Amino acid sequence: MKNNLDLNQLDILTFAKNASELSGQYPLDAFERLRQEDIRETPSEDVHWSLRGEEIKSEDGENQIWLHLKANTRVTLTCQRCLTPANFDLEVHRDFRFVANEQIALAQDDENEEDLLVLNRRFNSLELIEDELIMSLPIVPRHPSCHNAYLASLAEENEQSTEFERPNPFAVLEQLKKPTNH
Repeated sequence: MKNNLDLNQLDILTFAKNASELSGQYPLDAFERLRQEDIRETPSEDVHWSLRGEEIKSEDGENQIWLHLKANTRVTLTCQRCLTPANFDLEVHRDFRFVANEQIALAQDDENEEDLLVLNRRFNSLELIEDELIMSLPIVPRHPSCHNAYLASLAEENEQSTEFERPNPFAVLEQLKKPTNH
């Protein structure tokens, strides 16, 4: 299928029935919400994506409409351990089955492993790509191991402070327990 389709208004039914495939790349700046997560002023990364539509006959004889999505990019976030920039490769491989309406999606959601979406002749596939990449962001971004001088100095400080005997915070209470001679 030609690559001149409007990805903001993709006709999923036709796309799947024709077993169409699309792929491409856009600059990270084209995905505004994902771009806001990146701490760099001018990220140079692109978002690479591919979409494949498929119509499958189910066991009950119904035709099912599927969309297979792959996307990847790299973002830079603040490491929550050492508070320095950390790069994260985001990669998404998701399969979506389309159903006729929201009620069917809600009714079938718990009993199906695949993600269900409502069939729409003007489906915003770029928004789906961005949503999936945002959901793949780490909840607490951090380096696999932080080699930060600040953290090393804190650890050294902590070691030194354990060498000295710390005063017992309950020493005052201990003094109150002793009988006084009057």
